[in-house]
Amino acid sequence: MTGTGPWRPPERTDGASERADGRPVEPAGPLPDDVHSAWGLWLAATGFALIGMLLNAATSRFGDLPPATRDAFRDAVETAGTTDISIEALFGAARILGAVLAVLVSVVTVWLAFRLRAGKGWARTMLDIVAIFLVVDAVSVVIGVFGGVAEAGERGEIVTFLVISLQILAGLCAATAVWRQHTAEAMEFTTGGGARAGE
Repeated sequence: MTGTGPWRPPERTDGASERADGRPVEPAGPLPDDVHSAWGLWLAATGFALIGMLLNAATSRFGDLPPATRDAFRDAVETAGTTDISIEALFGAARILGAVLAVLVSVVTVWLAFRLRAGKGWARTMLDIVAIFLVVDAVSVVIGVFGGVAEAGERGEIVTFLVISLQILAGLCAATAVWRQHTAEAMEFTTGGGARAGE
């Protein structure tokens, strides 16, 4: 018996569907444990880094900066030739700008973590770049602590300890996330992730 409507291709029986342009879409596979772990580690790393940066911005004082940094800051203000803005006011504005940037970077990192969880390979690459900054920051903090460069300054030893600990934890979580998102199972899931996510 023949139908009166236009011809349509037979339905696929292998569980896959087709895009609007006719290209096949592979069925979504289960989320690998390594990708799920990397996603959770990225959320933790972002949380640690954001809290550490906001705490640092809220408690840092101009006098806590290393002498070379303070001198460079003063030279920059003097070179600008303005007397309307004090060094402390300019430093306060820099702290506020740093806090805003920290929030923006954290939002982008969380978004990338969810894109990784959806199987996007480009998100994995972008998170690798974020991890470089977090790991380098953590290593520099450790070197500063053992080298005697890190000092409590005006904000006290407890706050300084918390900031340092959060930076190190963020770096450790980011490094572990990179390791988990580059396992064979995770790489297979994030290769051609757009098809798995149905986008």
